[in-house]
Amino acid sequence: MLKKKIRWFFAAGMVVISFTGFTSCQNVKKDEPVQQEAKFPPVYSVSMNRICKEWDGQWQGITVASDGNCYFSSSTHSKSHGAGFHKFDPRTYKHTVLTEDMTEICGESSTLSQQGKIHSPIVECDGWLYYTTHLSNYWKEGIERYTGAHVISYEMATGKFRDFGVVRPRYSIYSAINVDPVRKKLYVFVVPFLDELVKSDGCHLYSIDIASGEKKDLGQLTKGEKGASFWFYLDNKGNVWFTLWKLHWFYENDRGNLYVYRPDQDKIETYTDVLPKGKFMDGTEVTNDTLLKQRAWVWAQALPGNEKCLFTMGDWGGGDERLWIFDPSKDIMKGEAFQEVASIGSTFLQTALGGNRLYFVQFADPVDERSFDSESYRELDPAAVGFSEKNLHLRSVSIDPDGDHSVKDHGKIADQDGRAARMIMSLAADDKGRVYVYGSWHVKSFKEATMQYLLFDYPNGDLYKLQKRGEFFACINTSMDVLK
Repeated sequence: MLKKKIRWFFAAGMVVISFTGFTSCQNVKKDEPVQQEAKFPPVYSVSMNRICKEWDGQWQGITVASDGNCYFSSSTHSKSHGAGFHKFDPRTYKHTVLTEDMTEICGESSTLSQQGKIHSPIVECDGWLYYTTHLSNYWKEGIERYTGAHVISYEMATGKFRDFGVVRPRYSIYSAINVDPVRKKLYVFVVPFLDELVKSDGCHLYSIDIASGEKKDLGQLTKGEKGASFWFYLDNKGNVWFTLWKLHWFYENDRGNLYVYRPDQDKIETYTDVLPKGKFMDGTEVTNDTLLKQRAWVWAQALPGNEKCLFTMGDWGGGDERLWIFDPSKDIMKGEAFQEVASIGSTFLQTALGGNRLYFVQFADPVDERSFDSESYRELDPAAVGFSEKNLHLRSVSIDPDGDHSVKDHGKIADQDGRAARMIMSLAADDKGRVYVYGSWHVKSFKEATMQYLLFDYPNGDLYKLQKRGEFFACINTSMDVLK
């Protein structure tokens, strides 16, 4: 099996700020009535680079909130511009930029410490959305000057931002966040990027009290290594379940471990080597020892009631190609807590639950998900590679226990003007069959192209290059069923 050759680069005091958003002029002109949803095509996209040329990608950082709107971010690798935060109303198709630069919300616009990414889930509690910022400028000077990742909240009714400040000075958050609605606590995964902090320390789990803003170190998870945890599952007892992502790092004592922080005991507990051994779509068992060591959740979401959660592992998390239910009330060490739902192929961050269906994005041939990285393919000239074969498709599967668990292919993702998606790492869905994606797409003109800072050319000075791709947000209405 050909493994991915190009590594993935990370998309990662209390103040209340009121920020007036503006509406993208591409979509809604002043005094022009907004069309109704039925008048829009099944895939309707919005160009992000017509607003800001330096937005160059997005990983996680998207949700459908209780007000029915989709909230999402747009990220950079820039030393001069931070992440944007947006709202999309699916009832009117109105797109609003809530802030163009998250660095300003964090009060750091005068520094080289750009808050260039919202590379975390966006979670909701009591009318507020919560998310974290993440390091974006990966050159040496950027890492050395990074102040640290912030936790930010946004009140949907008023449009106010609240900055909880840096959680751990000079550490980023990569990338999980979740909220306990009973105890009113946030949990985040804090990660060092500065060499001396990586060598002397490691990753930590933190809690934040929403009312007071008090931050508490709950324990160290790695030693002498960076790390990542993309998703937290909070069960109905307030326990925080998570895994460590190990694609880029090796942890001597982690081979498919599952971790849980129990607030009633104030301790982190480890279940060693318990995650299911992988299988491919055809039922072939994963026997590669490296993959077995890398077992981790790459997507997880609680089911209604929080008694159970869904999760996937995929090629980026040990090779398994199935959708699972985790039930913490059952015996974990004996494997009884893990129930297979369906065989869906390899998936990664581009996964979301909407109603009773799980939606995800894969190459036209789902087997290619094991071998090819869409983040590297997005940089290639579409005329020089087989994009007819490497088109991205939207797929879904029912999670209904009594439903049909075969995968439905909704077809190639192409928008109203024929642009095709080239990379999707940010996806959300609602219970009405609408799927929201953010990613890199083909462009129709240079006005839509992204101007990305080239990370590996920093010794030669500041180098920004106009790419042959652009960043787009899109709403996909699967109820129209015409993506073929």
